[in-house]
Amino acid sequence: MPALSWRRRIAGFAATGAGLPLLTALLAWGPPLSLTNHILLFLVAVVGVALLGGLGPALLAAVGGSLLLNYFFTPPYGRFAVAQSENLLALATFVVVAIAVSWVVDTAARRTRQAAAAAADAQTLATMAGSVLRGGRPLMALLEQLCETFTLESVSLLDRGTVVAHVGEPSTTVWDTEVEVDDNVTMRLRGRPLEPSDRRIVAAFGAQAAIALRHEALSAVAEADKMRTALLAAVSHDLRTPLASAKAAVAGLRNEEIVFDLEDRRELLATADESLDRLVRLVTNLLDMSRLQAGALGVNAVDIGAEDIVPSALDDLGAEGRTVAVEIPDDLPPLHADPGLLRQVLVNLVANALRHSPPGRPPTVTASTSELRVVDHGPGIPEDRWDDVFLPFQRLGDRDNHTGVGLGLALSRGLTEAMGGTLTPAHTPGGGLTMIVTLPS
Repeated sequence: MPALSWRRRIAGFAATGAGLPLLTALLAWGPPLSLTNHILLFLVAVVGVALLGGLGPALLAAVGGSLLLNYFFTPPYGRFAVAQSENLLALATFVVVAIAVSWVVDTAARRTRQAAAAAADAQTLATMAGSVLRGGRPLMALLEQLCETFTLESVSLLDRGTVVAHVGEPSTTVWDTEVEVDDNVTMRLRGRPLEPSDRRIVAAFGAQAAIALRHEALSAVAEADKMRTALLAAVSHDLRTPLASAKAAVAGLRNEEIVFDLEDRRELLATADESLDRLVRLVTNLLDMSRLQAGALGVNAVDIGAEDIVPSALDDLGAEGRTVAVEIPDDLPPLHADPGLLRQVLVNLVANALRHSPPGRPPTVTASTSELRVVDHGPGIPEDRWDDVFLPFQRLGDRDNHTGVGLGLALSRGLTEAMGGTLTPAHTPGGGLTMIVTLPS
């Protein structure tokens, strides 16, 4: 590895070509000095050239300086000859010392440069390792760090020829450097060619990126397994309960050995109907969530009046829905949303509000321009837990076993965002939770 840049070496040669003649002129026109003093001053000049331009310019300065000393300051003057042996020894000593000092200075500069490069590499690798250990997306942090460190336009990570992660605009046809990380993973960099020493650091980045890629893949599998486990655990109970109620009601009605009066028959039919409605809502939520996560949910937004969509959603909730208070201004402009998705959002939000509302204080649905609010006066949720209620299979504050799989709020936020809106919680004045559905104008 060169000790100095080419600019420094050119500056060293320039200093030699201009500095030595200038020093010679100053000494020639200055006060008379001994040859020893002239040699010391020229030696200082050679050391300065070595510090500036390295070994090559310093060697040229040593040879040139010895010739200038011989011609101008060693008897006989004006000739390349030495009359006295001690002067010859002095000039020879100057050349040897100048070359030795130049070598030592250049070696020190080279080792200093290598140490600085090693320290920079170590710092880069430490930063790289830290980016793997910190944050939720270590792979992207690695690629961003690599792009910033080497001032690149783009960095692409390929797995079996397919770009799996990139920073900047990925290109499958144009790149400046390609580094093979392993048999499957390749890294392509665009922006400028890299030196061989830099490729070692890039290879280290690539190895860590491959580890991060595998880690993300394993995390995705683990998260999917966790979701499936939670789904099976929740659905196994929440499907069984309404199914058991509906089956018991139907079995009782079919039992010819038991005679039910009209009121009992109505109660059993109502139980079966409510249980089946609960099953329908559960299965609908599961199907909608699966389509939402797969990106296969169709959205057809139209203008629809709140006075049409809110009663329709409350009807889906049966008798409980008829207890909900509704406040819709007469002059309210239409909402822009998918009617089916918005109705599902309202059903889930109102069902959640009904579960947490105290007796005698049913929830309220209010409407304003581009906004619907579902207000309950239940125990509410601490503000630091608001984000948790939108996670699948979360049922914060539920105390019974008939609350569903915890998909309602997660699905409601997903459906609202699919329509271009937002679903945010807020405190209800006097206690409780208000869910605010904001739709695009």
